[in-house]
Amino acid sequence: MRYGIFTKPIHVEKLVKCCNRIGLDFFISTRKDEMYRKDFDIGISYCYPFIINVDRDKRIWYNYHPAPLPEYPGICCYVDAINDKVMEYGVTLHRVTSKIDDGYIVRKDMFKLYSPPVDVNELGTITHYYLFQLFKNTIGGLI
Repeated sequence: MRYGIFTKPIHVEKLVKCCNRIGLDFFISTRKDEMYRKDFDIGISYCYPFIINVDRDKRIWYNYHPAPLPEYPGICCYVDAINDKVMEYGVTLHRVTSKIDDGYIVRKDMFKLYSPPVDVNELGTITHYYLFQLFKNTIGGLI
């Protein structure tokens, strides 16, 4: 089973190290034009900024989303949570469907906050720690 992992440049190094450590067969890309390559079996979106057209691509795709779903879908998840003055937040791994941040939730990990977050950098830093933990704990078992 070969994984195609799609992410932002900032995440590449840590994802590569993790996948190499567990012996995963994968390639990693930050480019949209590589999304429909034919040399992988399972697609992984890790904070990938582009929409995956699962109607065009019939493979199984998973998304590591930096927010709890279904509570905070989309790219404004941090802003929405800050406006809600949340005291608990989370990260989600789910199957990708044709609807944004919808689909079967494989795992959602919640964590408590000591005070409501006041800006996206604060919440983003905390969240990305937990999102990477979720990735490390689940990537080897996705089939």
